[in-house]
Amino acid sequence: MQQNQQAQQAAEMAQQTIQLALNSIQQATQVANPYAVQLAQQQLQQATQQLEQAQNSAQPAQKQQFQLVHQQLQQALQQLEQALQLQNQS
Repeated sequence: MQQNQQAQQAAEMAQQTIQLALNSIQQATQVANPYAVQLAQQQLQQATQQLEQAQNSAQPAQKQQFQLVHQQLQQALQQLEQALQLQNQS
């Protein structure tokens, strides 16, 4: 059961990290802040690592939650790409 809880917590941590990254991306696009983009990249890398660790100890029942977090991560990465493209244009 303990393992189950750890996986759950790791997934939630990853989600929080993704949220932070999305905030950074938002800042980056609003004020064209290159530092915010770098920060977002680091945060998304961190979230990816958190997810991978969580999945290693996850129960089959939790796989669905991880898929959801993975989707969020993918969307965040796409937004990051867009932010980078916007910056390259300016």
